[in-house]
Amino acid sequence: MKRVSRVSKIIPLIALFGGLVLTGPGCGDEETDGDGPNGIVQPRLDTIPPAVVVDLRIRAPNIHTLAVVWTAPGDDGPDGVAARYDIRYSTSSITPENWDQARAIDERLIPTPKPGGQVETIVVVGLEPGTTYHFALKTADEVPNWSGVSNCTNGTTLGEIIPPAEILDLAATGVAAGSYELTWTAPGDDGNVGQASHYDIRYSTYPIDDDEDWQVATPAVDVPAPSPAGHTERVTLTGLGNQDGFFFALRTADEHYNWSGRSNTAVAIKFGSTFWVFPGNVQIGEEIYIIFETATTDVLTLTTNGLYVPRVCNEGVIEVLARESFPDGIHIMTFDFVNRSTGEYYREDYYWIALCNGNVALDMASVQFRH
Repeated sequence: MKRVSRVSKIIPLIALFGGLVLTGPGCGDEETDGDGPNGIVQPRLDTIPPAVVVDLRIRAPNIHTLAVVWTAPGDDGPDGVAARYDIRYSTSSITPENWDQARAIDERLIPTPKPGGQVETIVVVGLEPGTTYHFALKTADEVPNWSGVSNCTNGTTLGEIIPPAEILDLAATGVAAGSYELTWTAPGDDGNVGQASHYDIRYSTYPIDDDEDWQVATPAVDVPAPSPAGHTERVTLTGLGNQDGFFFALRTADEHYNWSGRSNTAVAIKFGSTFWVFPGNVQIGEEIYIIFETATTDVLTLTTNGLYVPRVCNEGVIEVLARESFPDGIHIMTFDFVNRSTGEYYREDYYWIALCNGNVALDMASVQFRH
């Protein structure tokens, strides 16, 4: 019997199974990274991150906002759609080394990435006025593979230039010896909106009509902080001395010290008095201010009387300064004694200015004219 060699038996087996041993993956088969544990085939991993954003820039600066604009990268490099952004800002330049220290924008406020190549925008709110901010971002795919840090761009918010509104309803009343109560409506931070930060209240024995008057007026101390816009403010100033009265004005500032214009000027006669004439010593040609308070609608007459004339209103009158029916409240009248109908008043002499109701002098004050 003819013997068959062992080699001749093996060759047909190789031919039978050769296709399985020698043939690679067919069309549609998964690419692999090689056999996994126990011979399980593993899918190829996505290790390509989105491209780094290189055109981050700032647009439309405003007082409290900046718009950040860039071109969307892709999922893998510049292709596809990424999954999310991480956007951060700081008051100093952002680098890969200090990325973790920069402030992250709430992810709920960050837009979902658009397809690569489209323009992205986010408006960052709640920023401080007049401040420079630096921005940078990273992009991630669904894995997530994170891109590197984008270019760092910066922008400056506009300085806050809107001051509080001017106060137009300042009122003053003498409430005790040397004490005066002021009331007004609180303005806002910007005009009549919000809440201002500071008040500057000043007082003087002369009207506060211009910047020079304001500069020489006395600043009040212990002034409270403003209330929200629209609230009624009520402040009592004490220790102002035994003057016959004062003029008051105030200004308001926001947190960036944008100051409003001056308020209206309020005047108050000292507590317990109804009549105030100043200055008591005046050069002819200067103005005299006559301030009085009345609760009557009778005809009142302001008169000037010589020093030795009895305190009457129907005789010895040198000049009638005003004759009208005054409504309730405080009134201010001014007179300059140049070229008046009775001629020049005698210098160094004293004169009475009387507040009259009919023939009765309600109050009087003396004035001396000097060279």
